[in-house]
Amino acid sequence: MIKRADKPVRARPLRDISQKRRYVYGRYNPDRLYACGPRDVKNVLVIDAASRSGSSFLHSLLARHPDVISLNGEDIVFQKLHGLCAVASAKDSDLLPRDFRPGKDLAAAVAADILKDAGCLYTGRGRFPKENFLADCVQRFLLQWPLAGADPDLLHRRAAEALERAPRPGPGFDTARLWNSFLAAVAGDGVRVDASYYDMPHRSAKRPESPPAGDCLEEPPFVIPGPRSFPDDGIRGKTLLLKSSSDCYRAGFVKSLFPAARCRFLLLARNPLASISGLMDGWNSGGFFSRDVGRVAKLSIKGYTAPDKPWSSSWWKFDLPPGWAGFAGKPLEEVCAFQWLSANEQILRDADSGLLGEKLRVRYEDLLAPASLARELGKILDFAGLAARDLAAGAARPVMSVTAPKPGKWLRRKSLLLPLCSGKIRAAAERLGYDPGEAEKWQ
Repeated sequence: MIKRADKPVRARPLRDISQKRRYVYGRYNPDRLYACGPRDVKNVLVIDAASRSGSSFLHSLLARHPDVISLNGEDIVFQKLHGLCAVASAKDSDLLPRDFRPGKDLAAAVAADILKDAGCLYTGRGRFPKENFLADCVQRFLLQWPLAGADPDLLHRRAAEALERAPRPGPGFDTARLWNSFLAAVAGDGVRVDASYYDMPHRSAKRPESPPAGDCLEEPPFVIPGPRSFPDDGIRGKTLLLKSSSDCYRAGFVKSLFPAARCRFLLLARNPLASISGLMDGWNSGGFFSRDVGRVAKLSIKGYTAPDKPWSSSWWKFDLPPGWAGFAGKPLEEVCAFQWLSANEQILRDADSGLLGEKLRVRYEDLLAPASLARELGKILDFAGLAARDLAAGAARPVMSVTAPKPGKWLRRKSLLLPLCSGKIRAAAERLGYDPGEAEKWQ
């Protein structure tokens, strides 16, 4: 487990990115927060879930609520930026123990960075938050390409030009097309970027199998920033929405970031076989590179590591559970089963211990049909103290999916996965409300 917060793998690039981000904020977006800080946040809603459990989809729906302040991506990127996710030994992992004391300055810095990325989603009505959006384009690019050496002023100019060329912002504003235009202009300036690493709708180019050069702050597929505005009347009546799969190992730290807030947790679960299959898809895709562990361990994962993919002996994907090094030589299905079990057992322990406080259990399978989705969203809004809204209206496109969503998609691996649903995985599944005797009916 990580016991110190001051040992990033490459400290200088992180400092450079932090300095550039401060510069962008000070020059282009100094009034974004209207003098609000972490202690002004009074309500936090955390989606607490294992990887490949549908948290990105649920986040995309809840972010539509006008009283929700959401981020462009996951909050874990800001923890990485401040050195909280460095891997200096095979014992390091995503786990921050309950007695972890980050220091007031570090917690405040992470919380401040989270707020600077946050805002209420632009709905297409009212004034377009131009200053915020252009600054967010620069800030997000710096997080995605930390070693590109891009000049912030150049990035801002190219983002402004792309916005000028784009259709007038309104309902259905196409940020993907604008972002493609922005990336093309930046690439024309000699900055090494690759648009195929992004989570774009109707993507035609095949995503590279290898990771972007250097350490990853944000895991690909990279998000495209959406226009957001910080409420000019303050955030007392707003709810900050957070989502990151690694946060299931550091719930206490997440709560400490906003000490004056009422923190509520959505415990989102998905049946183990669908999640494990989704993890396997992700490991075999060109995304989700989270840690280069090659300095401390060599991966030899059957079904992932291959001689023609040299990076596959060092790059771990998704969250990094305690004890991960013991699975560095296991078959991929066992690695993914370990990730599902470790994350869900941690969530159950935190819930049982009282650490999470207010919590609501949600099953991903109940978000798939329109009627049950509307019902579950109603429960969530009531739990979070948010006014009732029809957040399910209009189709939400798949978010961070490797292949097109399909009920029972995991069944193509049935013979491989069914034997995994035994022992601790079976027990955890039962606690989460799944009947292993009905496994073949799981979606």
